[in-house]
Amino acid sequence: MPIFTLPGQAPYVLQTPESLATPRLLVFRDRVERNLQRMQAYLEEIAPASGYRHLCPHVKTNKSSLLTGWLQKAGVGYFKTTMREVEMTINAGAQDIFVAYPLLEHDARELAHQVRKFRQIKFHVQVGSLAHAEILQRIGQNEQVTWYFFIDLDVGMHRTGIAPEDAFSLYAHLAKQNEFIFAGLHGYDGHIHHSTAAERRAESQRAMEKLSAVFQHFRRERVHVPRVIVAGTPAFRFDFEILHKALGNETLVQVSPGTWIFWDSNYERLAPGEFEIAAVILAQVMDIGQPHRLTLNLGHKRWSVDSGPVRFFSRPGLKFVSVSEEHTVLAHEGKETFQIGDYVLLAPHHVCPTINLYEEFSVIGEHGEIEIAASPVDGRNR
Repeated sequence: MPIFTLPGQAPYVLQTPESLATPRLLVFRDRVERNLQRMQAYLEEIAPASGYRHLCPHVKTNKSSLLTGWLQKAGVGYFKTTMREVEMTINAGAQDIFVAYPLLEHDARELAHQVRKFRQIKFHVQVGSLAHAEILQRIGQNEQVTWYFFIDLDVGMHRTGIAPEDAFSLYAHLAKQNEFIFAGLHGYDGHIHHSTAAERRAESQRAMEKLSAVFQHFRRERVHVPRVIVAGTPAFRFDFEILHKALGNETLVQVSPGTWIFWDSNYERLAPGEFEIAAVILAQVMDIGQPHRLTLNLGHKRWSVDSGPVRFFSRPGLKFVSVSEEHTVLAHEGKETFQIGDYVLLAPHHVCPTINLYEEFSVIGEHGEIEIAASPVDGRNR
C-alpha cells in the first residue's frame, strides 16, 4: 500500500492508486474534517462556545456541492461566493448566500432570477459604488426583487470597494431606495500575505481600524449594522480577534476565509501547521531523460502557476525545473532511483485556481481507501 509524505504533513496513504487515471485531484476526507475542527477551535478561542456562527467561508476554493454539504453538516450556515459558484451553493442546500463580487448587468439579472426562484434562500449582494447601486436598482425594479446588501469597503487591497470615508453617504443614498435592505459591512483584506505573523497582525490592525471607523460612524448616525464580514485565510484570526473586541455584541462579526479547508504549500510556508493540506495531486513519472532529470505527466493545465511553481513533492530531493501545458520537468539529486510509472504526490502551491482546473476529484478515506472515485467540481467555469 503506497504511503506518501509531504513536508510538514502526516503520511498520506492511498490504496489502489493504479485504479485512478493520473494526474488526479485527491481530497483526503479525514484532513478536511480536522481542518473543520481546527477552524472551530480557532474561532472559539476568541468567542467561546460559538461553533461556526462567526464563519462565512468562501466556496471559491472547494467549488464542490459535496464539500459545501460537508461544511453544512458540520454546522456552517453562511456562505460567501462569486457568481460562478451560486448555482453550486444553491444545489448544496445553503440557506444564506453572500455574492461577494461587484455585479454587472448580466450577472445582476441572473442573480435576480435566482432570488425569485429560491425565495427560501436569503441572498446578499455587495455595493461599492453608485454605479453598482444603479445597476442593482434598475434590475431590482424590473425583476421586482429587493436586495439585501453589504457596503463593500476598500480596507487596503485597492481592488474593489468604496473609500471608508465615503461609505455612509453611499448607505444614505441606498436607504432611500425601495429596492435595498441594509445587511452590513464587508471588508476583504486579501492584500495581507506578509511573511511573518507580526507583519500580518500589524496590517490586519490597520485594515480593521478602517472598518471600525466606518462602524462607529454608522453608530453615531444611529444605524444598526447587522453583520460585518471580513478576512481571507492569512488574516482571519487577527481580524476576528480585533473586531470581536472592538465591536462586541453589537453586530455579528464573521470571517470569510476559503483556502483553509484544503490548505496549500504557499500558506503552509506562511503559517506552518495552522491547517492540513487536504487536497493534493497524484501524478506519475512519464519519462526519464538527462541524468538527474525526470518528467511528470502534469502541466499547468492541471496545476495553477499564478503563485509560482509546485514546491512540495512526496519524493525527497525533487526540485522544479520547468512546466508546460502537459509536462512538469523536475531535477533530483540522484540519491533515489526513479522509474517510468512511479507515483508522485504533490501539494498545489495555490489550491483555489488549481481546483478550478479539474472536472472531478476522488475522495480518499482515513485508511487510504477510495471512498468516491469521481465527485464533480460542479462550481467550476460557472
